[in-house]
Amino acid sequence: TPAIVHGGPFANIAHGCNSVMATKMALRLGDYAVTEAGFGADLGAEKFLDIKCRMAGLVPSAVVLVATVRALKLHGGMKKDELGNENLEALEKGLPNLLQHVSNILNVYHLPCVVAVNAFPTDTKAELDLVEEKCKEAGVNVALSEVWAKGGEGGEALAREVVRLCEEQDSDACSASGFTFSYDLDMTIQEKLDAITQKIYHGRRAVLTADAEKQAKMLTDMGYGSLPICVA
Repeated sequence: TPAIVHGGPFANIAHGCNSVMATKMALRLGDYAVTEAGFGADLGAEKFLDIKCRMAGLVPSAVVLVATVRALKLHGGMKKDELGNENLEALEKGLPNLLQHVSNILNVYHLPCVVAVNAFPTDTKAELDLVEEKCKEAGVNVALSEVWAKGGEGGEALAREVVRLCEEQDSDACSASGFTFSYDLDMTIQEKLDAITQKIYHGRRAVLTADAEKQAKMLTDMGYGSLPICVA
């Protein structure tokens, strides 16, 4: 299976994904193309969907959100050196973080989604069951990824769920056309920032400093006001 790596600045200083050329080449070379988009459904997916997909005319068939029980327990207040211990209370406190990302994908971008739980040997059945229960309540399935321990065989369950979601999209034209962006290009820079802040980060609004307001006006006057916004 070919892996195509092509791009420039990554992570939180740019759009957080590989080039349009790499993605379109991958789509021509295989039945399914899987591409990474930065970190999370805010920092990564927002830029991939609102910038790259918009500019390249791409419509994803499905989204995979990767999570770990350890990270969710850390969000729930556990100390790092204790994450190997079962703690359902901390896990439940941390789950809203994951579920917010799920909501962003389902309710802002209207794309089908699966949560891939990257399994660790310390994960207990009770913990994995809790993650699955809460995700199903939110409307998404969970697939356990055990690639680290079992190689390709450990990723089969996830692959089958991704294929199922993609095939459902391709067979349902109405569903496939439901993809939406979090803002329109004809909004002002301030309005786009507010839309991202409210819909993706769930704040009230974006507050610009005096210098930032001047920059926004300058960019608009220079004809750049209709471009997508890259929140670093």
